[in-house]
Amino acid sequence: MLHSLLSRESAQYAAFFVAGLAAGVAACVALRVPEKQSSESLSTDLKTARERFERKLAKYQRQAQERVHWAAVDQEVLGLQPRLWMEVLDREHRYASLLYDYWRRWQLSDTGNHFFEWLEHGQGSMIDLPTAPRRLLDEWRVLYLGKEEQPLFQVTIEESTGRFLWEADGTPVTLPKSPFKINHGRSAEREEKVLKLLEPLIQLAARRDEKLAAAREEVQLAKLAKEVPQQEKLAAIAEPLVSEGLLCQLRDPHFTERLDASPEQGGHAHLRLMTSLPKKLLKNLRWDDFLHAIDHDQGCFMHDPLPCGEARAEGKGIFTLDSFGRLYCGTKIRGVLHHSSFVRGHCVKVAGGITLQDGWLTVLSPHSGHYQPGSEHVEDMIGLWKEKGVDFRKVHLKPFMK
Repeated sequence: MLHSLLSRESAQYAAFFVAGLAAGVAACVALRVPEKQSSESLSTDLKTARERFERKLAKYQRQAQERVHWAAVDQEVLGLQPRLWMEVLDREHRYASLLYDYWRRWQLSDTGNHFFEWLEHGQGSMIDLPTAPRRLLDEWRVLYLGKEEQPLFQVTIEESTGRFLWEADGTPVTLPKSPFKINHGRSAEREEKVLKLLEPLIQLAARRDEKLAAAREEVQLAKLAKEVPQQEKLAAIAEPLVSEGLLCQLRDPHFTERLDASPEQGGHAHLRLMTSLPKKLLKNLRWDDFLHAIDHDQGCFMHDPLPCGEARAEGKGIFTLDSFGRLYCGTKIRGVLHHSSFVRGHCVKVAGGITLQDGWLTVLSPHSGHYQPGSEHVEDMIGLWKEKGVDFRKVHLKPFMK
């Protein structure tokens, strides 16, 4: 199953190609129209060309996104993007966007171990990819809500008003909202339960961020004072970070070798002599080397980089409408709370972004990294919400293209 992911992923790129091709063909048709051709005929040709390429685009989108036909109710529901299935397969539910990068690296290796054994106990356990920091791979474990936890995030729409209310206590929903701040009021009990659920998952991140920030400040002061980077001082600054499993690139003499497969027939046989990363720092390090390693561990060089040192709660409201029509909402916490959290990776009808103020819907977005709904899914949901009294005249509907 996993080996089919690359072909599926390539379909996504094909979709963008087709969309661009459609625009190009339309432009060419416009340029090559004979002078005597009427504007009405030109409009028809352009409309036909656009419809043809939109059909092709829809075809590629369907190939790129898992869609499951539920025969019992004759409905189509959305599964996780194929390359994100790994998040469900992983016992730890590590964030799939990071996990996938390590799986691609494993494919290039000559190991005899299966992926998770290689990643956790084999040579993969010493790899720290530039755009997928090992620190975050180990840290970002997506929360999969159990049946007793789902009600804390379930939302109902009040039939008479179209207002969004928390199912647990009937209070109006406001999103995005920091899940780590409790407002003393009617919803305080629900918020305390949510905080109790989330806090253990971000404690490691908070501790590491604090130590990285302290080390950064000390290194910057030393650099500003034009101190010579002595090995003893570097080791002293690094010790709290090394004990947390950080600064891999400053300790691994083969760091750059591990980032790609060896083109030689013997592979990386000499690396197998090292069974764990050294605790001591490499020699002749500069202050800038230290700062670069801190930036890496804080996710500054990812494909979708994190602002260095910023909290994981991104200030984005998210929602999931599960296959049974139940609505779940929350504030996204990168690497912890995602669309897949509410349904434990199961199929959904729709997933996307949402902004609610005191229970009133203000912004609706169709974007989800885990699930990629089509226009038909969102339109069906909007029709359902309108029947429940939601007034869309004051709602900003974001387009499908970001």
